[in-house]
Amino acid sequence: MRRLALIAGVVIPIVIIGLLLSDDGGIMAGIGAVRDAPSPFSSLVRATEPLTLTYWIYLPFACRNFPPVIQVPEDKYLLVEYWAHSVLGVNCEGLCIDFPTYHFDPQSDELAIYTTLPPEPALVLDNDDIGYIGSGTSLGGVGCGANSDLTKIQRCPLSKDGITLRYVDETGTITLERKSEVIVLGADEVWVSDEEIEIWDWLGAECAVTSTCYITNYAFQDRDKIIFTQP
Repeated sequence: MRRLALIAGVVIPIVIIGLLLSDDGGIMAGIGAVRDAPSPFSSLVRATEPLTLTYWIYLPFACRNFPPVIQVPEDKYLLVEYWAHSVLGVNCEGLCIDFPTYHFDPQSDELAIYTTLPPEPALVLDNDDIGYIGSGTSLGGVGCGANSDLTKIQRCPLSKDGITLRYVDETGTITLERKSEVIVLGADEVWVSDEEIEIWDWLGAECAVTSTCYITNYAFQDRDKIIFTQP
């Protein structure tokens, strides 16, 4: 009873404050409301949208209390992608990178994994595995090319390249963290960061690089549409 009273004492004031601010008192944060997005994605989450105080304070508390077991629908797997596109400025030396190690086609829902045959065991999902996190980088400007890799999700939380997958529910909605920000994405939703400018001095003292990060939740996909093929 004391624990319930303590939780109520924290959550209720937060909800009240959030309701008071919900009309015009939004707080600028790193995640935001869902917007329309071009096909094949049904909606887009911008990094600069306002949040109410209720959402901003309560959700980090909720992230610590997810159930330990994630129920993946039979014959399905989860696919989440974290992608960074970096545009190299005119003062940078030219740079090309390669190679992508997978390709997901959102029209056919086929996931092609480039590997040796028979495929490497580290890339083959076991029955109790949750799915994959794909991560990659592509270059623009005076740069070109792309590289990527897949990591099996065997349990949550799982950290990969600066993001942490905390939980996925039975609908395929995922909860992640990036740079202390909590991001919740439903199926086919995409989160887009603000532009981030860095100096890559290893490509020149005045090499300014503008990067945008994307997190795409492809949610649950059919396991029988995973194709292992040679590059």
